Amino acid sequence: MVLPGDAEQALLAALTAGLTGINVGAIGESDINDNDELVLQMPCARQRYASTEYRNQGDNQWLTYDVSHIFEIWCAAENLTSKEAQRTATLAVVALVLPLVAGARLTLPDGSVTEPVALKGIGKLPDDIVGQIYICTVEVCAIAQFPGTLAAGTPTPGNEDN
Repeated sequence: MVLPGDAEQALLAALTAGLTGINVGAIGESDINDNDELVLQMPCARQRYASTEYRNQGDNQWLTYDVSHIFEIWCAAENLTSKEAQRTATLAVVALVLPLVAGARLTLPDGSVTEPVALKGIGKLPDDIVGQIYICTVEVCAIAQFPGTLAAGTPTPGNEDN
């Protein structure tokens, strides 16, 4: 079915395998301190699930889709010698991430693979004028087929009279 969690796991596995010495993982609650500030262990390439889009493939039961999962990979590094050095160090992490994920066919938990990962863009946090955190946006595409448990003619579980 290529659910968002499946794609996230596959992307995390690729980042973990390819980025030695860089903190990887999904951005979560543990990365937010008591003041609601993002705290990252640097250098890092941390992923964040952003959205999913489904496009029906013409299946008259609406069970087969082209799926597009969008992820952000938040890249940051620490160099306290200057703001320019900080930005340069962060761009060095970006330079490691991009060739790793561009065109990668990610292995999903069920053993199937995705279409090649597409790079969508690079941006920075809106309030980050120096460029200490850059966000690489990537698209993980695949074909998703759903079982149609509640499709027409299939009884609702627990209510077989439907």
